[in-house]
Amino acid sequence: MSVTRDWVDAIDVYSQYFNAHADVCGIERRAAIVKLTCLKDIEGLLAYQISASFFPFRDPEDFVVSGDAEVSEIVFEAKKRRVKKKEEELLTTIQQDIDKLITQLDPKAEICWDKPLREARIG
Repeated sequence: MSVTRDWVDAIDVYSQYFNAHADVCGIERRAAIVKLTCLKDIEGLLAYQISASFFPFRDPEDFVVSGDAEVSEIVFEAKKRRVKKKEEELLTTIQQDIDKLITQLDPKAEICWDKPLREARIG
């Protein structure tokens, strides 16, 4: 049984837009944003979540992300502060982890890792 937590703070450690392909809810999605987010609850529990959200990307200015084509997963939890070393470790496997996760939306879903639409934001 999973416990639902109320996260009080969320910091995007990494986020980047990529060309992508998925068909979700009968709508072709041609781009995705991939994130590694650090979450914190009121009791001090820290969690790292990976996520991908696909969107139509009909033109170069269309970065409207849809809520109906998103997957996420907590990949690490601990009672501690943010650890740069752990974040770097999670970023080394984010592509493989996201590739597995996105098949929940569409078995043929694909993120074109070699075709970013914008520079990565690290923070």
